Amino acid sequence: MTQNAESQSAQPLDSERVRAFLLSNPDFVREDAELFAQVVQRQTGEGVIDLGAAARAKLLAELRQLKSLNSSIIETARANLATQSQIHMAVLALLETDNLTALDRKISSRLTGALGVDVCRVLIEGHAPLPAGESILGAAEGFVGEVLGNKVERLGPVNPELAHALYGQQGKRVKSEAIVRLDFNGHDGLMAVAARDQTLFESGQGTELLNFLARCVERMITRWLHAS
Repeated sequence: MTQNAESQSAQPLDSERVRAFLLSNPDFVREDAELFAQVVQRQTGEGVIDLGAAARAKLLAELRQLKSLNSSIIETARANLATQSQIHMAVLALLETDNLTALDRKISSRLTGALGVDVCRVLIEGHAPLPAGESILGAAEGFVGEVLGNKVERLGPVNPELAHALYGQQGKRVKSEAIVRLDFNGHDGLMAVAARDQTLFESGQGTELLNFLARCVERMITRWLHAS
């Protein structure tokens, strides 16, 4: 930038320069709703109702509300993309395992960390494939029905009566949970994740990513279940 241009830009704006700019850019004011509302606002006499001003104020309030909603949608989309990326990376890590024991350890470490939860358990009715499993465990016949009833999934606060059976010693500390029903070649099962944060899992939340993860785990375990 030349010295002459710098000196011009440093000069304070006067009415003539503002007028010249607006004449050269007539859409500048019209495209800025808040500025336009201020420019066209006019004083009225006492006792006179300006319906135009009321309409402009209403539109301005709606515009501000839409801007706030738009910002909220963007933040939610960013959070969803981050969660999706975390789950995809976790699934890729699980796919690197070549036996059930390695998968069991990955679920209790890598998967738990990726989801930001305190505990992750996979329970299989009538089948305990690992004598010393950390996350892939056996369960009594009918246990899945006791936890889920006829539902495919459940999100919300932890049921204290079932907390120990699902999460062992961690059951005393966790407050919210997400549970998905699984099927291991005729053996009923479930995947349960739980956290100390009581608001992490709530009824009404989207479950697409959770179900995707559960189906991936279901298929990986099924590969080795009857060979264990």
